[in-house]
Amino acid sequence: MAEEEIELKCTIELMGKPKEAVIDSLKKILSNVEENGKKLEIKEESYAEPKEVKDGFYSSFADFKIKGSVIDLFGFVMDYAPSSIEVMTTKDAKLSITDLQALLNDLSGRMNEMDQRLKIFSGQTILLSQQLEELKKKIEMK
Repeated sequence: MAEEEIELKCTIELMGKPKEAVIDSLKKILSNVEENGKKLEIKEESYAEPKEVKDGFYSSFADFKIKGSVIDLFGFVMDYAPSSIEVMTTKDAKLSITDLQALLNDLSGRMNEMDQRLKIFSGQTILLSQQLEELKKKIEMK
């Protein structure tokens, strides 16, 4: 049985500087989406003119449609975290138990990875705070 394709309308937002780099980066992101080994097709992409937010930082967004299997689209959403997602497919989507299991395992794995990163960052923050306090004490002693 062939895997059903679903079409989504998505928005990805980006902030950066200089102004020219914002649109270039959005285009690179969408290019990477199609080249990352998944069978995803992007079409109807449009880019908003970057607007200055503060201190030379510019904000823009890309609107586009993306088509692929449920599993590949799930991976896309997890990897790129679009700020807006609208399902454009009009018929009901069906998901096999195997595909559901793969999605849930992928979600669980990514959540565990994020949890590990948070623990590392938390530990580093505590260590840096302790080192800062030690430096403050050394400076006060002089």
